[in-house]
Amino acid sequence: MRATVRQLFLVAVAAACLLMGFSTSGAVYEVDIDDPNLFGPGEAWEIPPKIEPGDGGPWVRRLQERLAEAGFRPGPFDGRFGKETLGAVYAFQKVHDLERDGAFRVEHWDLLDTELVLPVHDEAPNRVEVDLSRQVLYLIKDQEVEAVVPVSSGNGETYRSARGTAVRARTPEGGYEFYKRYEGWRISYLGGLYRPFYFRGGYAIHGSKSVPPYPASHGCVRVELHDMDYLTTKLELGMPVFVYGRRMTREDLLPRPPEPPPVRQIDPGQPINSSGSPAIA
Repeated sequence: MRATVRQLFLVAVAAACLLMGFSTSGAVYEVDIDDPNLFGPGEAWEIPPKIEPGDGGPWVRRLQERLAEAGFRPGPFDGRFGKETLGAVYAFQKVHDLERDGAFRVEHWDLLDTELVLPVHDEAPNRVEVDLSRQVLYLIKDQEVEAVVPVSSGNGETYRSARGTAVRARTPEGGYEFYKRYEGWRISYLGGLYRPFYFRGGYAIHGSKSVPPYPASHGCVRVELHDMDYLTTKLELGMPVFVYGRRMTREDLLPRPPEPPPVRQIDPGQPINSSGSPAIA
């Protein structure tokens, strides 16, 4: 962004010189836009109070870069606030318990410096975690959060199954593994599932054309189509999947490892008995 502003400044100077009849054949000096002799602090550009869908320009590009650095998926760094950037902002808002309105506000820039860390689970260094309370999916590779994807899970309403029975639209919670997948679209009586990865019965993580920032599915975990294309390159059959956030907590499925015992401090001046332990008076 700094380079872009410098270029625009130099072009403007050259254009002004031509209009005033001055020659531009001499040396052209590059200036620092943060130079206090040229601009006051922060006057070279002003941070917009809000960036939202439909916006464009260098600040959108910078937001896309920062979102990607923080583990979200804003799409190409093209300076256009489109659907992919909106999904990344939704995921960012969900992770940080912010209002899910898709608008990125000036006071949220510092939150992008927050490192996304989940407690280690030694038995599954590569896994997927779906947090139903926050409506996000975490892709974990080698115990580190590689990506955060917005999801839409079961909305809790009642619908009719293929057999005509009443069924509650709930996403099953627990520890599972991916056991089946399909390429392309799979059409069911409830709608289309794009490149689904099944983890329990007919429940799957799949792409959808409708992924609002709230629970809206019949029980599957919906993600955006472009996010499913990405996940398909990362997911594998047999890969663990942990779903929690409604009736179960993360600690129910993935208990924290026990704390190591405290290290006993020994006074170097205390006498040692024959067993190698400090003598007790």
